[in-house]
Order: sequence, then C-alpha cells, then structure tokens
Amino acid sequence: MTTQPERLGLVRVLSYAAPGLAIKALTLPLIAYLPPLYASLPGLSLAAVGAIFMLARLWDIVTDPLAGALMDRSRPPLGRRKFWIVLATPALMAALWPLLNPPETADTVYLAGLLFFFYLAWTLLTIAHAAWPADLTPDPAGRTQLIAWREWAGVIGMILVLVAPITLLGSGAPLDDQLGVMAGLLLLIIPLTILPSLILLPQGLAAEQKEKPKLSGAWRLIRQSPSLRRLLAADLLSGGGYAANSATSFFIMSHYLSVGDQYSSIMLCFMLAMIAGIPAFLKLSLWKGPHASFALAMIGAAVASVGFAFAPADNVVAAMMLNAALGFCTGGYQFNLHTEMVRLADNDRKQSGQDRVSLHLALLAMTNKLGYALAVGIVYILLEWFGGTREGSAELPSVALVGLGLVAPAAMFGCAAWVLTKSSIRHAKHETAFE
Repeated sequence: MTTQPERLGLVRVLSYAAPGLAIKALTLPLIAYLPPLYASLPGLSLAAVGAIFMLARLWDIVTDPLAGALMDRSRPPLGRRKFWIVLATPALMAALWPLLNPPETADTVYLAGLLFFFYLAWTLLTIAHAAWPADLTPDPAGRTQLIAWREWAGVIGMILVLVAPITLLGSGAPLDDQLGVMAGLLLLIIPLTILPSLILLPQGLAAEQKEKPKLSGAWRLIRQSPSLRRLLAADLLSGGGYAANSATSFFIMSHYLSVGDQYSSIMLCFMLAMIAGIPAFLKLSLWKGPHASFALAMIGAAVASVGFAFAPADNVVAAMMLNAALGFCTGGYQFNLHTEMVRLADNDRKQSGQDRVSLHLALLAMTNKLGYALAVGIVYILLEWFGGTREGSAELPSVALVGLGLVAPAAMFGCAAWVLTKSSIRHAKHETAFE
C-alpha cells in the first residue's frame, strides 16, 4: 500500500508557490517584449524572429515528453522534483542575461542558440515544479489550491517584472532598457524564490509502480485517452490565442490604439486584474469544476479581445479597462488546465500502475508551447507579409492587427472553451480516462 504524503500547512503551500513567481515572471518579457526588440535589430526581421521563436518552441515537442518520461523513471538524490530543479536553475540563469540584453550585432544564430538552450532549462524547471503537487498531497482540492497559489504567485512575479522598469526608468522607456531592468530583477528573484521550496518542502512520495514508464510512452498515452486529447487540444488553442494576442499587443497599443507610450501601465492593469481573477475562478472551480471555470474564463477572454477592435484611439482609460477585463478572465486559464491534468494523471496511476505524472504535465507544457510557437511564428510572418516594415514599426495595417491579434485569439478562446466543455459532458456520462 502506498503511504500518502501529509497535508501541507500554509508555510509549505507558500514554499511551493514561490518558484511560480519566478517561472511565470519569465513569460512576460519572452512573449510581449523580446520579439519586438529582436525584430528591431539590424540583423533580424519580423519574419526571421517569428520563425526562430516558432522553431525553438517546436523543439519542445521532442524535449518535453522525453524530459517528463525521464523524470518519471528517475530516482535521483534529493528526489525527482528537487534534483531536476537544482539542475535546471543555474543553466536557465546563465542564458537569461544575454538573451534579454542582445548586442546590436545579434543575428539568427545568436537568438536561436540562446533560445534553444534557455527553453531546455526552462522545460526541466517547469515540468518538475508543475508535477510536484501530485506528490505533496493526495487531496484533489488541496492540489487545486496548490496550483492556484502557484499561478497567483506567478502574477505577482509578472507585476514585479512589469513595474520595475516603470519605477526605475519611467513610462515609455526603450524596450532594450526595460528588458535590462527585467533581466536584473529576474536574476535576483529566481534563486530567492526557488531556495525556500528546496529547503522547506518534502521530496514527496512517489507511487509504487508495477513497471517503470517508458521513454516512448507519450504518444501511446495520447492515443489511449480521449480525455487527455481534448485537454491537450484546449491547451493548444488557448495557448495559441494568448500568444497571438501577446505577440501583437505592443503593436496594437502603439499603431492601432495610439497609446504605446503607456504600454507598460496598460499591461500592469492586466496583471492586477489577474490577481483578482485567480481566486474568483478558483472558487468557481471548486464549486462547479475546472471545466466550467475554464470555459467561462475563455468566453470572457474572447469578448474582451474583440472589444479592443471597437475601442477608441488615444483613449488610455478604455485600453486599461479592456486589458483589465482580459486579465481577470486569464485568471481562470492555466490553473484549471493543470488541475484537470493532475486528475487525469492520478487516474492513470491507479489504472496502469505507472507513475507518469511528470509525463502528463510535460504533455501539457508541450501543447502550450506549441500553441505559442505556431501563433507567434505565423502572426509575425503574416504581419510582415501584410506590409510591416523590417523593424516591425510604422506601417502595420490595422486590418491585419485586428484580425491576427484580436479576432483570431477570440476564435481560439471560444474553441478551447467548446473542446473542454465537450470533455466535461462526456466525463459526466462516466467516461474514464482510458476508454
């Protein structure tokens, strides 16, 4: 019989959530700030930057499942979660500064090399941390709260990264200066947030296994589980929607709404609203389940995204309000998907006798990254094709920005809600994880 880990107190909950602050904070500069900066360099273009970001994330299709399966098979010193976090953190920190502070001579080789190395370290760190709740508590509600706390801490991290350049440089500072401040802050908070989890959290007890998971088991797992396929599809669609919106948000604020000088302040409204959105959608998730909570969040995000198309130009207040609405709904985005994936992993563990929690979370990370990769790559290539200049400024057409950055994400949000709602209906008819 497997011994269940003890229930966690507040100190350990906070210790688990703390690394989420740093991990999530990394997404803001990588998605919203870094692509426009690299596209402005002499040796790169919008299309080249989009293609590099897309290919770097597509590489995760290979690395994510392999990393998840490797973690599930491993029994290293410090435990499966702590060992991989300790291994990945220094590598990620080593790549962070040169990635966010490129020289003027940076070209495709520079960007591609750093991105591939950075994403590999990030993959190991995020999968190990995301899979940890399954080992820390057997209680589904407790796991949901751990994941929600992690996402809430992530919003705090994004706010800190966003506010730091505004505080030190003022609103409207050049992108390269803002990223320099962000990089310095991230290098400070990454070790400060990760160390408490390594010191205060237990390793967690892995379930007894009839056999070790196979490195090639990811695709068989996907084929066997309709519920898993629908969850991954919802993750792919929602991730693509947010990526398309984030990758174009700087251009939409600057060229379509003419409020680019207040971009960081507008983004701050998004983050602050997420702080309120996460506990609101957490209550809904505990009441009605993660499917309903996620679907409502996606519908709200779709409405807010389309709302930007009708916002008046030069109206900072309108842009802030719409971005706040989008941020509030984003509070019900990833933690619901992670909660459902941990449930599926638990069902699989009981039915198959294999502990494949890391692999399940790796698959979720893979589809999220795939959605981001395809969206950023396709959007940037199409923006240049529709008439953007080499630096991605000045002549981006409004129709392209609205279609690619607002309407297309809204459509993907709606489809993600439909896919997971369909899964919920089938689950209500007593569908198991493996039919």
